Amino acid sequence: ILRAFDLNKKRELSFHEVLLGLAAMEPCTPHGSTPAEMRCHYIFRYYDVNSDNHLQFTEFKEMLRDIRLSKDHAVDEQSLEEDAVKNANNSDSEFWKSPSMSFDGSSRESTSDDDRYQLATHAVKVRRTGVLTDVSAIWDLPISLTAMKKLETDKTRFSRMSSVDSFNQRSHPNEMLTGLRYFERGIKAQNGAPSKVSVEAFDWGQVEKAALAKCLLALCQQVKEVLKEEPRLLRLNSPTYILGDIHGNFRDLVAFEKALWRMGPLLTPANFLFLGDYVDRGSFGVETVSYLFAQKMQAPKKFFLLRGNHELRSVQKMFSFHTECMDKFGEDLGVEVWDAVNDCFDYMPIAATVDDKIFCVHGGIPSPAHGSGYLSAIAEIPVPLRDPEEESPLAWEILWSDPLSSDAITEEIQPELELNDGFIFNSRRGTAHFFSCDALQEFLMRNKLTHVIRAHEVQQVGFQVQQKGKLLTVFSSSHYCGGSNEAACVLADNLKLRMIRLDTA
Repeated sequence: ILRAFDLNKKRELSFHEVLLGLAAMEPCTPHGSTPAEMRCHYIFRYYDVNSDNHLQFTEFKEMLRDIRLSKDHAVDEQSLEEDAVKNANNSDSEFWKSPSMSFDGSSRESTSDDDRYQLATHAVKVRRTGVLTDVSAIWDLPISLTAMKKLETDKTRFSRMSSVDSFNQRSHPNEMLTGLRYFERGIKAQNGAPSKVSVEAFDWGQVEKAALAKCLLALCQQVKEVLKEEPRLLRLNSPTYILGDIHGNFRDLVAFEKALWRMGPLLTPANFLFLGDYVDRGSFGVETVSYLFAQKMQAPKKFFLLRGNHELRSVQKMFSFHTECMDKFGEDLGVEVWDAVNDCFDYMPIAATVDDKIFCVHGGIPSPAHGSGYLSAIAEIPVPLRDPEEESPLAWEILWSDPLSSDAITEEIQPELELNDGFIFNSRRGTAHFFSCDALQEFLMRNKLTHVIRAHEVQQVGFQVQQKGKLLTVFSSSHYCGGSNEAACVLADNLKLRMIRLDTA
């Protein structure tokens, strides 16, 4: 009952939650429309024993057992198994039968090549308008690729998607998105004036910045409440688009929108996962954060934001976001906006998995010294996390670490790697660790994963395949710091990891 009534998964019940739960159980509560849908949510949570938002076959069968008991039907194991398999196979049912289940409904180990993730062999390039312009074989691009090996994935689950109301045009998220459309497109002179642009694209012109700040502050308050409810380790399902560093490059962020979620994330059949570093270095950190927060509120169950090493106050003061807030809103209001945005950063998840097989972080994998290298340790990271360096060495390492290339392993550092399970001090950043291919393989095996996708390092073609094909680095901001690099993202879908390059020519 606690699990069913616990709407926010806090493992405790408020009076409001108890009242709603009792109303759902009351026989005289209407059996149609919204009350019926709400009651179904309570039933679903009751049988979702491990609270992973999916019904495994055993949980589904337990629900059918209780239904049959209520109807005085037989509940012997054979009858129950036949009924469960029949309902799981029923195309009219809202549940679907997993490919990792045998015909009789019993679970089995996946051995078919079709049930395993593998790297796609080509990367595609799309224009800012969403038109595909090029398809390139991975080995023809200036990247290193040493292996593409497929590992098993488990999908013995039944899922249910919740509905989200995000079409209120007067809401703070929609007001912000409307303002950002104005900012993106510019305004041409009207009423017979010469055909010149009166407000340039990506320029606020004469917009009252105080009004923009007020909207952003309200949005931050809403987003913080949503982020508070998210676990430190998100568990997502495919299809999921995974994007790396944005760094205030609002132009490229808008280009990704047009290519991937033109109708908005809610109406796009995929999740969107961002790996952090939304601010600093680029000119439009405020606009980038405003956009991402607005979309997070529009589709909180489809749009996900991880924390990066630039979502730290100390880092922003060394780079540009703190100054950007002061320049755009003035000192007093700028500090208020900067504080509100960082308050949201403090609640952001640290890592995510896709299909329980793809581990996604900003920097790198944790060493066994922190939580023995198991994913379960991530759930124990404090919330909120204002100062990761002092409050959570595990979070700090995940935000800052980098992979160690094989050609960087010398005779001098080999003994240290062997002594420290494949980890050595990250001398390039002056903090956290480098991790070797052996350390990565051990981490994957220990946690039953197949790949790691991370960001944190600029890449010439937007991505890099490393460490025997098990590690992908993705970077989603082109022309970084005035350079010539491209932007890219990764699509995890249909047991493939597909690299998508953004044409920013």
